[in-house]
Order: sequence, then C-alpha cells, then structure tokens
Amino acid sequence: MISPRVGARRSSDARALSALRVVVAALILISPELHQAAELAARPELLTFVPEGAGWFAALHLSPASAQTLRLVALSSGAFSLLGFYSRAALALLTLSAMPLYALSQFGGAVMHDMHLFWFSGLLALSPCGDVWSLDSWGSEPTRAAREYAVPVALCRAFFGVIYFFPGFHKLLESGWQWAAAPHVVAQMHVKWFEFAELPWLRIDHYPWLCSLGGHAVLVFEIGFFPLVMWRKTRTLAACMGLAFHWSTQAFFFIPFVSLWACYVVLAPWHRLKTGKRIRAPKPASRSNRATLPAALFGGTVLVLAIAQGVRGQTQAWPIACYPTFAAIIGDTLPDVLVEAESNTGPHVRFTGRERGARTQAEWGRVFRISGAYGGPPDTKALREHALTSAARAGVVLASGATLRVYRVNYSTVPELWHSAPRDPVLLSSFRFER
Repeated sequence: MISPRVGARRSSDARALSALRVVVAALILISPELHQAAELAARPELLTFVPEGAGWFAALHLSPASAQTLRLVALSSGAFSLLGFYSRAALALLTLSAMPLYALSQFGGAVMHDMHLFWFSGLLALSPCGDVWSLDSWGSEPTRAAREYAVPVALCRAFFGVIYFFPGFHKLLESGWQWAAAPHVVAQMHVKWFEFAELPWLRIDHYPWLCSLGGHAVLVFEIGFFPLVMWRKTRTLAACMGLAFHWSTQAFFFIPFVSLWACYVVLAPWHRLKTGKRIRAPKPASRSNRATLPAALFGGTVLVLAIAQGVRGQTQAWPIACYPTFAAIIGDTLPDVLVEAESNTGPHVRFTGRERGARTQAEWGRVFRISGAYGGPPDTKALREHALTSAARAGVVLASGATLRVYRVNYSTVPELWHSAPRDPVLLSSFRFER
C-alpha cells in the first residue's frame, strides 16, 4: 500500500495524460492541414517555401496518392488513439503519418504554428497515456509508479511555458513596455481586422485605456506563465489566465488558437476527481526510472530545441520554432500585392483578389513571402501564379495579350480608411498573359 496523497497524485497525472491523448488525437484529425494535404501535393508550384528544419519533409516529395494513403493511416491510428486501443503504438503511428501531411501546409509561404500537437503526440507515444479512460485499461486502475506519469506531465507543462515565454521575451527585448502602449495595441488589432475584413463586436480601439491594460496584461501573462504553470498552487490560475488570453485574442484579433488552449486539459486539477478505489503499490523505483527514460529524452530534446529557437526568435521553422512574437512596433499600414491588367480591348483593371472575400492567414503569409515583405527577394514565378489566381478570385476576365503588372503596395489598416487608395507602389513583376 502507498499513501493516499501519492496515490492521488499518480491518479491525477494518469488522467491528465489520458485526457491529453484524446484531445491531441482529435485536434490532429479535425485540423484542415490533414485533409488538404492531397490537394496541396497536386500543386507543387505552390510549395516553394521550405521552413528551417523541414527540409527532410520536403525531400519526401509526396504525391497526391501517397498523401491520401498517409491520411488514411492517420485517420485509422487517430481513431485507435481516441479509443485508447494500443494507445502508444497508435499515437506513434499517428505522429509519423500526420507530420508529413501537416508539413505540406508549411511550404505555401507561411508557417502554421501547430507543431506543438506533435510535441505532445510524440511524448504521449512514449508515456503511459492509456492507463485510464481507454480500452487498454478497461476495468483497471493505474498501478505504475507516480514518477512514470509525473515526468511526461511536467514536460507537457514545460512545453506550454516555452511556447508563451519567448513571444513575451522578444516583445520586451525589441520594443520594451512601449509594445503595450495603447496606440501600438490598436495598430496590432487594426492589422488583424484588415486581414480578416471584419470588425469585432466591440470597437475596443475606441477605449485606449482598455487597450493599454490589455497590452500590459499580455506581457505579464506571457512572461509569467512558465513559473505559474510549474507550481501546483498557481497552475489553475495559469490555466484561467490562458483561457482569458485566448478568449481576448479570438474576440479582438480573430485568432482562436484552439489547437493550443484545448490542450489545457493537462493543467486541469484532476486530483479533485475522486475514484473511491483502493490504491495499489507501484512498481519498484528502478523500473520506474527506466520506464521514464524514453519520454524524458524525447521531451528534454524538444524542450532544449524549442528554447534554442525561442532565444533566436526563429518563428519561420517547423516542427520546432518560436511561436509568433508580434514583437516589432508597427504602423497603420499593411503591405499587399496589387495587380494591374492592361489590354487594348478594354479598360485597365486593378485587383488584389480580396474583392469577393478575405484571405486566410496562410494566404496572407504567402503574399508577404512572395512579395518580399518578409525581407527576402520577390518570387517572380510565384507572383505570376498569384496574379492569375487573384484575377479568378476577383472575377476578372483577362484578355489574351493583356499586360499584367504586379505591385507591392501599402494599405491603411484604419477601418475608416480601408477603401482609400493604396500607397507607396513598388513594381515587382510584369508579364504578358496568353491563353
């Protein structure tokens, strides 16, 4: 027999791992990156950007057929993971089959910061994540040493700490507390409103004091999350602060980030859920130390690499990167690509491709990448493809022989000026359209 306190802690961590298993598997299965992979594989001309660390995924050169096969494997192993049937093997197979498919979405020009799902799934595959709430554990209670559950759970919480800490660190390093000043917070919100072509339910930009309060709260939250989440007495507070943070970013920045906050199940106070069952003695300590070694090595490696990327502020990498920092002080304009079509048989036409609907965040990232807004050289071939795609989206019929000029311009992000003329045009490319 062991003490009720140790048994409660063991049971709590076992539930945390099992809850995370269910959530991570579900998130991987429902995310669009999994289901659009075959379509992306059929359009290699769009997959020209390879983030740091993703070269070996690009070397696979997935075809639509192989992407579809991997998708079926991921769906099957994901279902096994949800049910907790051969939990660890299923999660390992889910990780290996889904990662190359998610990587395809990163090659379009913007990194999607969803890589934490594979940090968690890889760690879970090396942890006893099927000892409760699973077919593997039907009718039984966890009997392993508390350490076998506690080590991977602690690593999961450390992942959260790193994810939040470095964005806050770089905000302070690059911009200081000026980042939280009302004018800058308003400018950050206006950019997102412009990108989504939508206004929030509350024009919070009309209340500067609220914007400043929110900006300072963001910095305190991001810097303070790590110590709060690692101490049991403040863990619930950290989770509540995180939920409030993500609610605010969804309400006022249109950034939901469900794939991150849904994983907060590992922070829940599972020790308050009583089982009423007898607690059995754990395995010997020597066996528990050996059992935790794979999870400790994997989790420790990911953590070290994530810290290294965080120190560098390297956000354009995959599957390990610093999460978006939004660290720079920005103004009230946003770069975009404007296309001008000129023909001898009709009027000159200007369009961006946003006339009939907003772009996705991935599409905005691609526009920034190919236009040189991220600092690299413009991609002439990709700009041509973008111009033709934008014409189709805008409903513009191009005449054979028309000359298309592609410009990088700046648009005002102030809502009242969204429809004003673009500024600072820079010609990036010019070509003749032939049917």
